[in-house]
Amino acid sequence: MKILISEKQLKWVLKTQDVLEEQSDTLNDQRLLIVLQNRINDILDKKEKEILNRTSIKIVNNKGQLSLQIGERIYPMRRMVQGVYALIIPERSKLTFGVTSSADLIPEIEKINEYKILSEKYPNLRAQIENNLVNGVIFTDQNNQGTFKLTITRKLPDVKEYKSAVDFGSEYPLGEFFERNKLIYKFGNDMFGILESGQLNMNLAGIPLKLEQTTNKPQVAVAPISISTMALGDVFNFDSIEFKDENLARRQYGAFIQQIRHLIQKYGEPFINHMKSQNPTIYGYSSVDADPEQPITGGYKPCAGNKTRRDYDLCLSQERARVIADILNKELPELGGIFKFKGMGETTKFGPGWTKENPTVPEVTAPNRRYVLSDIQPFTIK
Repeated sequence: MKILISEKQLKWVLKTQDVLEEQSDTLNDQRLLIVLQNRINDILDKKEKEILNRTSIKIVNNKGQLSLQIGERIYPMRRMVQGVYALIIPERSKLTFGVTSSADLIPEIEKINEYKILSEKYPNLRAQIENNLVNGVIFTDQNNQGTFKLTITRKLPDVKEYKSAVDFGSEYPLGEFFERNKLIYKFGNDMFGILESGQLNMNLAGIPLKLEQTTNKPQVAVAPISISTMALGDVFNFDSIEFKDENLARRQYGAFIQQIRHLIQKYGEPFINHMKSQNPTIYGYSSVDADPEQPITGGYKPCAGNKTRRDYDLCLSQERARVIADILNKELPELGGIFKFKGMGETTKFGPGWTKENPTVPEVTAPNRRYVLSDIQPFTIK
């Protein structure tokens, strides 16, 4: 028996088949995305301490008000009794804070087979990862409140803990703190502070991803978009171009990099051309810590041939500015190496400096050891 169908019916059957195949592909992609996110969560679990160590925890004292600082978030502490301060987190509550850019995980994520498959079909998956933060979450369960507690004492319970004490106000790696659940501070008056946590859970939040087909046409800016500039403080070791703390330095320049990556992804070539037109330059400044005309050799060899302290500091500020410019050029390759650098030498623009009448110490002049990106004009498409 023959079954006859019209041409119109045949087209309908073929169209329906295409729709079903497309729906099947979409469902399969969604399954792959779920697997990919689970694989990324596995990476977060495996690297949890390493990732958490990219942010810090510390106690800060602002005019007698003690607060707990985690990353950039500050939480005031309450005085419970004499010598005991606490941050109390109620039941079923959480504290969320940014830890690091998820772009740091890309080398690991690129090894995942599901990512390889999906990124060919959905190229903006990479941009989603680059423009996201890995967030840390500290939370309590439904029955117990959690605490961070600081106890001030003259004597530590364990003699071995004296060696592990750090100066009050120092930043401490967050992952290390949660592993030990204890941080010992030493004060200048033979007093100590013991920071501990209790009844708290810690987790790294997953990276939210979605499947989006992209077009090559950039979005159009409808109004001028302000671009935040960047300034780094006293981040280098003495007489060196090495960072004191790589993670701390990255937190200072990382926000700028994320901002520019996002705008490149969103506006494409017009924004890249705008950035190139700005001639962005890192200006490096040095502090005045002694007589600028004093003859010195200096500990940083590439600058050691200069005659005076002023000359040496000018050279060192140039070298440090170069380090930061190199980082920006490496992290933002789409801009084609546009970041320049210039050493400005000694300054008292940002804080006090040494004079014969008023000698200083390096801690006082630290605000002048600064590295500033030149202003960037707002971006718009006419």
